[in-house]
Amino acid sequence: MLVGDRGLITQARIEADLAPAGLDWITALRAPAIRGLVEGGALQLSLFDERDMAAITSPDYPGERLIVCRNPDLARERARKREDLLQATERDLARVVKAVSRERKPLRGRDTIGLAAGAVLNRHKVAKHFALTITDETFGFARDTAAIAAEAALDGFYVVRTSLPATTLDDAGTVRAYKSLSRVERAFRSLKGIDLRIPARVPLAGAAGARARVPVPAGLSRRVAPAPGAGAAALRGRRSPGRRGVARQRRARGAALAVGSRQADPRDHAGRSAGAQLPQLAG
Repeated sequence: MLVGDRGLITQARIEADLAPAGLDWITALRAPAIRGLVEGGALQLSLFDERDMAAITSPDYPGERLIVCRNPDLARERARKREDLLQATERDLARVVKAVSRERKPLRGRDTIGLAAGAVLNRHKVAKHFALTITDETFGFARDTAAIAAEAALDGFYVVRTSLPATTLDDAGTVRAYKSLSRVERAFRSLKGIDLRIPARVPLAGAAGARARVPVPAGLSRRVAPAPGAGAAALRGRRSPGRRGVARQRRARGAALAVGSRQADPRDHAGRSAGAQLPQLAG
């Protein structure tokens, strides 16, 4: 049996659950692990000058296959997003510089300035790409070009990790199987994202229905229409009339019965009692 996960199966789960059960699996490495392969020499980025896929081995992953892929479109998109974040961070940090250097009520104190700069870095999540200089009366910043270049070198790279032997599934097939997991995840998100209202019998006043999440096929996009009848109000989510409303309804029915009994003739044409008569109520 094969287990796949685009959310990245952890090493602890492999050792505790999958390996003892004899299950094969397909997952991928996180960015720090890929960087470790480069620093350890197992991954040579120059291999991808003329190719987009290569299988490698590493002593850190014994008995496993590592398939390195590079997507040029993904590399360009990551570079664009990083540059956008860097520029947005620089604009916000420039405001902190102005706040520190202004003549009227300048921002003072290392801690206060640090909090203002930290809020900017936390907002854009690129703190590792900036070097800050903070004193009680000054603030400065600059891009960490070395850190940016190290990250950019891995743009577009991803490493598929699997326990399957190549005789069972080749490199290209393993990568395709890993990519296909995204479609499965989208289907599950569609199933779990549909919120339905279903009628429920609840022996409590004021409880007309219940909410529940019901998995249905992802292709089913039509709304469930409430069926006509007594259950329609529950399907539409109407509230129960409550105790006072029920009492009013009972009084109204009693008044209608009384009116009907007064209008009916208690005797037949012969003058004898006609017995109990049901009132003729409209509707």
